[in-house]
Amino acid sequence: MTDGQDVDAGRRLAQRLLVLEEGPIRARAAARALAAEDPAAAAGLLSALARAADPGARVAMAAVGQALADPDAELPYAWRADLYVAAAERGLDEVTSLLASPPPSRAFPQARDRADARLASLSLGHKKAFARGRGDPDLLARLAAEGEPTVVAELLRNPRLTEPFVVRIAARRPCRPETLRCLFASRWRTRPAVARAIARNPYASPDVALKLVPFLPAPDLHAVAGDFSIHPLVRALAEKLSRARTGGEAPGSGPG
Repeated sequence: MTDGQDVDAGRRLAQRLLVLEEGPIRARAAARALAAEDPAAAAGLLSALARAADPGARVAMAAVGQALADPDAELPYAWRADLYVAAAERGLDEVTSLLASPPPSRAFPQARDRADARLASLSLGHKKAFARGRGDPDLLARLAAEGEPTVVAELLRNPRLTEPFVVRIAARRPCRPETLRCLFASRWRTRPAVARAIARNPYASPDVALKLVPFLPAPDLHAVAGDFSIHPLVRALAEKLSRARTGGEAPGSGPG
């Protein structure tokens, strides 16, 4: 495909995804649409989507990121491998990064992770029930900080949860990588403030942050590119997309 054809194909995919409900339905649709494409063609349209500045393209990239994070998606390993090779041959870091899983630059300090006395006597079932209920904010925050994935997943489905509360969870440092991965897999990942907090959290698994960066608007890309507390590959991707969308100079790219 030519660059213009890549842009058109990316725009068509975004239009198809935007009419669907955010979450698993949209992510599965993204997986099916990509699986129908030749990997080389998919590399071009994903690059065009990642570099596009409009909100629709960014929302589509969030769905693509979730589809590629899901091992049960309709994208077999061989297709993903071919996509990686096709993107690498063209120097499309914004696509290869969607498939990368580098080690974290900052590990969660397990040795400092002491059991919460208030939660120690609660069974897993009780914790999940409290996460779904009207529990006081302090208890909900403690449940989120403890980071048990099944409890956090229930908490994130609580209709009483507010965006500022979720942002506080995402910005917590140190924070269990599993907790941040649950946030990425939830409906909250398309809230810009939540996505920004996850991407800028040095305890987020790099593969999670790399899949969120293409969703971020230009000002957030600029901030991520200049944040030296996070993984260098995450910063490099943010810098590349910031340049592509604004034509400006990303942090740290000027003369020394």
